[in-house]
Amino acid sequence: EGMRLLPAILGAIFISDSLGILLTQYVFTRDQLGFNLPYYNIVTTLVIVLYGLLYLRNLKPSLCRMVFGFAMGLFVAFFIVNVLWIQPLFSTLHTFSFTMGSLSLCLGAGCYLRQLVQSERVISMHTDPFFWISIGLFAFYIINAPYMAMYNYLLATSIDMLIALRNVNMVLNYFMYLCIFLGLQCANRK
Repeated sequence: EGMRLLPAILGAIFISDSLGILLTQYVFTRDQLGFNLPYYNIVTTLVIVLYGLLYLRNLKPSLCRMVFGFAMGLFVAFFIVNVLWIQPLFSTLHTFSFTMGSLSLCLGAGCYLRQLVQSERVISMHTDPFFWISIGLFAFYIINAPYMAMYNYLLATSIDMLIALRNVNMVLNYFMYLCIFLGLQCANRK
């Protein structure tokens, strides 16, 4: 039941990522950072919210679901506070918001995987698309959280470490998209 939104949400995420790449590479070539920073801040926040909606639709009513819903609400509230008073939208990467959003998504993925393990029904990895999506999101965002939390510090003190962590983050990003692809293949089998 909670999977009906999956194609629309993943499609919106794919379009926003592709649009960002195309606009940065071909339209805003002279001021890539000036365009990319606010676009990235807004789109990444929307992506976290969209994934959060998927979890809210797929988690069964429980304490875990309530805590996750509260965490997502806090994330949205913190994003607004962050934009207004801490990290301006157009000039700063929203590391604080992204860290909070990453941790919130890890909570959602963890709750979903816990729900699967505790389920009395036997659920096959081959037919549950959200299993693979949760594995990919958890793997990416569990590393993204400390990466974003340390980003500004590393930018000022150790650019080599920042680049190394960015490369690890990129590999995990590809892993996440591979898991999402596997999840979509499972959805096709249903």
